Amino acid sequence: MPFGTDFAITLAQGRTDLAWPGTPTWLVLLILALLDTALVYGIWGIWSRILDRLRRPGDPVAALADNPGLTALQPEATAAKAVKLRHSLTKSDPRCLAPEDIGLVLGDVLLPGERSGPTLFASFEDTVVAFMAPRSGKTTTQSIPHVLSAPGPVIATSNKADLWSAIATVRAERTGGKIWLFDPQRITYQPQAWWWNPLAGLSTVEDAHRLAGHFVLTVDDGQKKDLWGPAAQDLLCALFLAAATSGRSLHHVARWLDEPAVPTPIELLQQAGFQLMASSLKGTQNGAVETRDGIYQTARTAAKALRDQEILAWVTPDRGLPVFDPHAFAASRDTLYLLSKSLSAAAPLIAALTDTAMRAAERRAEQAGGRLDPPLVVALDEAANICRIADLPQLYSHLGSRGIIPVTILQSYEQGVTVWGEPGMAALWGAATRKLIGAGIDSPRLVRDLATLIGQHDVPVRSITYSDGRASEQISLRRQEILEGADIRALPAGTALLLATGTKPALIRLRPWYTGPHADPISKAIAAADTAIAQAARRHHTRPDTGPTT
Repeated sequence: MPFGTDFAITLAQGRTDLAWPGTPTWLVLLILALLDTALVYGIWGIWSRILDRLRRPGDPVAALADNPGLTALQPEATAAKAVKLRHSLTKSDPRCLAPEDIGLVLGDVLLPGERSGPTLFASFEDTVVAFMAPRSGKTTTQSIPHVLSAPGPVIATSNKADLWSAIATVRAERTGGKIWLFDPQRITYQPQAWWWNPLAGLSTVEDAHRLAGHFVLTVDDGQKKDLWGPAAQDLLCALFLAAATSGRSLHHVARWLDEPAVPTPIELLQQAGFQLMASSLKGTQNGAVETRDGIYQTARTAAKALRDQEILAWVTPDRGLPVFDPHAFAASRDTLYLLSKSLSAAAPLIAALTDTAMRAAERRAEQAGGRLDPPLVVALDEAANICRIADLPQLYSHLGSRGIIPVTILQSYEQGVTVWGEPGMAALWGAATRKLIGAGIDSPRLVRDLATLIGQHDVPVRSITYSDGRASEQISLRRQEILEGADIRALPAGTALLLATGTKPALIRLRPWYTGPHADPISKAIAAADTAIAQAARRHHTRPDTGPTT
């Protein structure tokens, strides 16, 4: 036997030349030391986990941290996946990739004792939805980090200037891409530098109907939308198609909406070969007055942006300004910042431009073999208020496979239901491969469902009984929810629950931008942008001859 009695006697006599002939003693001792160290380290790791659970019986942090499935979300696995997904990285060593090349950072696993564990990523084929209450870190932990780190083009929506202020110049310097700021309501008070034509390339009934849908979806009067909404969408579809196919602009659509009997759009549709659409529009114009007026009024309400000259200037021809090209954008590293006040007249244009840019990216992905590289990141903050895309839940089922990574940020589950309805919101929830639930969620339904999804664990319960003057101790296991609804609602700011497809839920610590490597340039950019906004606002609101305007 190699390690039997004879080996032990030989070793005890110090005859190492016979114990391991041909091998230096120092090498044998080194190997033994390494094996001992590995064994001690392994035992200590296992014992530490046992101690953590014993010291904190029922601790949800410890229970959620014990999750082997999270390995698939860690840097090594995500980097290996990025090499397979992105053809530009096929010859790269996954171990040498920068974090921004492998995916979007979601946060760090929260461990017992307020410690941080491995960093978790969303890959560049994942789709993300986040539920975070106001002032719970949506911009600082989601929008800013994701937009700044994206390796390709980015679409970012917001109802405030903070996102643009923080990273517009920083990202442009990092990527070399252009800054496209769409701000028709003067949130930043920056001058208009370009325009976009929503009618460009619109040549089919389907395209026109889709554009009209962005407008009708913003009608907040539920009764009016249900009664007249479909007909109003058909009306806008016909008018958009008539204008697009004849080289006219949205100025003409606005005029036609104010003249229900004008024959011009019918004639233009007939000339373009859309006989059925022309007949439909003629039927609307010649219908009962009350019906016609209800349809036209709903359409005017939906398209109220076309009556605002400042908003209209961004979507009608201006020979002195460059025009935004969605197809060129999809092939760039540019950033499109879309700003609008919540539930404003400009909201349908925000949705339409976002949708147009995403569909252009889809077409480019198809031309590139199915996947866009570098990927397009779409950070939709305030999606339910300023960027209502009717079929976004359906798009979620395939956008990730195209290299288009949506990050939809909602204040609550119910907010999504108001836009997409129960079936639509359920579809969005089901199709999102990464779900984040942050602080301040007050939805009883959502927290109950989350408590069920998170599951249960066994908690040791100690009981002491006294009998005949003696005490006896017993420890039993009790099955209980890892996190109750009240615990989920009380998640502290800076933390979130992560539900990733194919693994158990995890509790993570989010990463705000001010803890990252770009904190200093972002802070300087915010200070400079805030100064520029304040100066521009004063110039806008003050006239030299009359003083402040009222």
